[in-house]
Amino acid sequence: MLLAFAACAPEVRGPSVDTVRVLAHVDALAGLGPRPGDSATSRAAAAYIETHVPSVERMAIGEVDLPAIEVLGTSYRPARREVSNDPNLLTRFGPPGKALLIMAHYDTVEGSPGAVDNAAAVGVLIELARVFAVDPPAQPVILAFTANEEIGLVGAEALAAQRGDQIELAIALDLVGGRGELALNGASTLIGAAEMRWLARAADRAGVVVRAPFAHRVVSRWWPQAERSDHGPFTRRGIRAVHFYHRGHDGELVDLAYHSNRDLPPRVEPASVDELARLLRALTTEPIPPHAGDAVWLPIASNTVMPRWCLVLGCALLALGTCALLARTPKRRGGGKLKLLVGIAVFVVAAALVTLLERALAGDHPAPWMHAPVRWLLGELLLLAAVIGLATRALARFAPWGGERRYLAVAAISPLAIGCAWLAGDAAELAWVWLVPAFLATLAPRLPWSAGRLLALVPLAIPLVLVLGPGQLREAAWNRFMPATLPFAIWIALLSFPIFAGLAWYLRSRDRSGPLGTFILPMGCLLAMIGGTMLLATASPPCTAAQFHSFHLACEVVSEVR
Repeated sequence: MLLAFAACAPEVRGPSVDTVRVLAHVDALAGLGPRPGDSATSRAAAAYIETHVPSVERMAIGEVDLPAIEVLGTSYRPARREVSNDPNLLTRFGPPGKALLIMAHYDTVEGSPGAVDNAAAVGVLIELARVFAVDPPAQPVILAFTANEEIGLVGAEALAAQRGDQIELAIALDLVGGRGELALNGASTLIGAAEMRWLARAADRAGVVVRAPFAHRVVSRWWPQAERSDHGPFTRRGIRAVHFYHRGHDGELVDLAYHSNRDLPPRVEPASVDELARLLRALTTEPIPPHAGDAVWLPIASNTVMPRWCLVLGCALLALGTCALLARTPKRRGGGKLKLLVGIAVFVVAAALVTLLERALAGDHPAPWMHAPVRWLLGELLLLAAVIGLATRALARFAPWGGERRYLAVAAISPLAIGCAWLAGDAAELAWVWLVPAFLATLAPRLPWSAGRLLALVPLAIPLVLVLGPGQLREAAWNRFMPATLPFAIWIALLSFPIFAGLAWYLRSRDRSGPLGTFILPMGCLLAMIGGTMLLATASPPCTAAQFHSFHLACEVVSEVR
């Protein structure tokens, strides 16, 4: 039994990072109070690091020109010049040559003690330096403590400009020590299959599971200029770089103590610090491979990397299969086209009415749905379904539900078109989200039993769940991926359109005679309308509009509000 446990233990040899000492560093740094750049407390933090890290080098920063950051026509940061009097602090271990850079910023925003952001990462690097001093890594490693990250990645910009030619791959540690999963961010196109397998092997040796969140994988690959941690300046200069952080603060995916006075040492979990330290130790035991291939980090498996061509091929086969099934769908002549247009018009009118109701209930708050995403999602879906059901019942003589095969075609073609557009844009990571439900929807009428046909339509909800799932929704809002100015009802309508088209086909393909069509369905629609309205009417946000504008989602917990 003991031999079996030993065989399953992580394969990282040598002295380990002392978690107790890391937590002591967190207490000491957070005890200095907020440490904004170029302040007395930031200088005290730098002095603390110099005291505990042997042979540290002070790298002056001075003036730094920050490039403009723009994504899809939206400016996230104008070009400007910043001056940093605080230095970067560097120490090197191992043999000569281009090194693995591991960095953590030691400044904070005004008003935050900065335990998770970012004293925990600084503490891990201090202790990693202590370990390397007695047991040097086999590979060249540079540990860097960067200055003035919070005002625009100033220290990292200077480090990338001055020492970029010495760096093989850079790792930024930011927002670590929380309760959730250890997550990989920043995997741009510079991070290929070889690098991902290197990361996965290190995670396996350390006994650590690393996740790659869906939204961050998309942003990192197609909009790397939007990266907002210290790995960003390296990626923008063509130097391979990634970012590790912990998710799951406050029982969800976002950290509501981020940049607030609640970011205190008790929020740093010893187990999270330990797993990060083990991973970093494991990464220094194997040489960084040359860039090769392209791959995806699978979100549903532990440390599993798949060649990207497999995903692209799978998406292409789904698209071709969907087109083939649509081409073999029997075509009927008659007024189906006009009836289909009436059905689509009913859906558009229903979406418009729900949008108007949302704005009326929201008042001056720009996005109350961010505070209670489940309640708002269920409420608006119920209202949308109720309005559509009652409208089609009222138009029964016109039979707008006629031409059921056309509804099935709409249910499949709309996600098929979106999926093919993403695939043509080299975005297979997004394409499958739409192509899987498109293929299964076209397969539905070929299944021999009614329940199977209905189950085949369930995947039409995949885009809705992935984009508007409660945790994903709040994280997207927190990171400004989802603009608050766009009504929530519009998101719901766009993503649920294929679902309602599929249900229209399913209901029209069944016998609607008897009490189901004349009484039960209309009563169900009325109850759905009442239930949806009550859900929205009772979902009052915990913050005023002014508080939300000042603190965003953190207005739910910050002391200035309570």
